[in-house]
Amino acid sequence: MQNTKPGLTLLSDALEIAFAEVPVSSSVEERSLVECYGAVLREDVIATVLVPSVDNSAMDGYALRHADLMVAKGPIDVVGVSLAGHPYAGSLPIGAAIRIATGAAIPDGADCVVIQENVAANDDETIIEISDEVIGRTTLNQNIRWAGEDIKAGEVVLASGMVLRPQDIAIAAGQGRGALTVSKPLSVAVFSTGDELAKPGDPLPPGGIYDSNRFAMIGMLREIGCKVTDLGLLADDFDVLSNALGSAAKTHDVIMTSGGVSVGKADLLKPVVDQLGEITAWKLAIKPGKPLMRGKIGDCLVIGLPGNPVSVLVSGLLYVMPLLRHVMGAQRSQTEPVRIPVRAGFDFKRGTGRREWLRARLVQNDDGEFEAVAFNSTSSGMLSSMVWAEGLIEIPESCGQVSKGDTVLYLPLRGLQ
Repeated sequence: MQNTKPGLTLLSDALEIAFAEVPVSSSVEERSLVECYGAVLREDVIATVLVPSVDNSAMDGYALRHADLMVAKGPIDVVGVSLAGHPYAGSLPIGAAIRIATGAAIPDGADCVVIQENVAANDDETIIEISDEVIGRTTLNQNIRWAGEDIKAGEVVLASGMVLRPQDIAIAAGQGRGALTVSKPLSVAVFSTGDELAKPGDPLPPGGIYDSNRFAMIGMLREIGCKVTDLGLLADDFDVLSNALGSAAKTHDVIMTSGGVSVGKADLLKPVVDQLGEITAWKLAIKPGKPLMRGKIGDCLVIGLPGNPVSVLVSGLLYVMPLLRHVMGAQRSQTEPVRIPVRAGFDFKRGTGRREWLRARLVQNDDGEFEAVAFNSTSSGMLSSMVWAEGLIEIPESCGQVSKGDTVLYLPLRGLQ
């Protein structure tokens, strides 16, 4: 049973609710294949071409009749060549062989290929000899790839909702597709709030800090193909925030912010969104990242992330990125992080009630086995910990202690981006 603190929503519940409440965008476009990497596919791609298109050789060698080979005595005449894209014309004569290249069509009448390394040929490759040992281990249909063995006509080779990888683009190209229907990029307005923040490159005022959160948010959004408008830094002023959000909501699909979503006097984002629109979710049972807000102004989705840099990254990777991929039409499986069971190489105690992620990396122990080690601090203000980390260790809500040797779930950061 999960022990969740009162007033907080489980991350899994928050995502289920968000996926149900936030609609999938209807905006799609056709893009050339080279512009589709990382995009969300919005059509099923159905095969119209057999792959391979013909029976072909898996190796360089000689195409023969297996029955002829079994009774062969002495040299075999090579009567032609079959190359990829240039097949041998006609049928294979009885008792003869055809020189064949990898990917070349199997000549009519041939039913096996003996690789060139197992054949002795004269200088001009017009006569070959095959030893009794090689003949004895040659089988019918050896080294032949059949037409349609990889893909048959009518098969769905790519399903709508996939986030397109290089291999997916390649399979579409193999079907002769020059373009695909994909989601249009979401337009996202991004800004940070906080009077203590300074723009990188400007002089740092007394007591100030440089804004780093905005760059983390922009990077995450661009990673999933969003079109980002950088609104910079906004002061902790109700009217300034109200005017900025109201204007951005008219021209963007999403507004994403950091800071101003807690309960302090200077945390004005929540009341501003309350006035301009509505807040549909607030406060998650997660650490780091509890004060996370979801709302909307008109049709514009508004997401308010915490102000601490680690909270921005963790809540962004585990809540915001899956939600925005959903909006772009991604299958649910394409929004789930990879979770790998690994051995803990650390001890950890904590209170229960929130799902927590420790910054971690995998190292080899003295036995040669990989285990997860955690960063030496859980502070959500230590951005350097996310630079050090290669993944996150997920601690469930009800787990109060991890001991060295326990099995824990490791989420590679590359699987979250």
